[in-house]
Amino acid sequence: MKTVRITETFDGYPNGKDERRFTKGDEPEVSDAFADLIIGKGLAKEIDPKPAPAAIPASPKKDADA
Repeated sequence: MKTVRITETFDGYPNGKDERRFTKGDEPEVSDAFADLIIGKGLAKEIDPKPAPAAIPASPKKDADA
């Protein structure tokens, strides 16, 4: 699987049978074969996948009497 950034809006068949609209600016994760196809046609560019958001550490509780 590859993550791509769509550069032009188009309708495609990422699984070979179901039509899907890809909108300019979207960053879907698609199969390697479909990614290679749409990148080759100039409809998308490969990007690094977004890292999972880091957990925000809980802030220490402040003592009201301090």
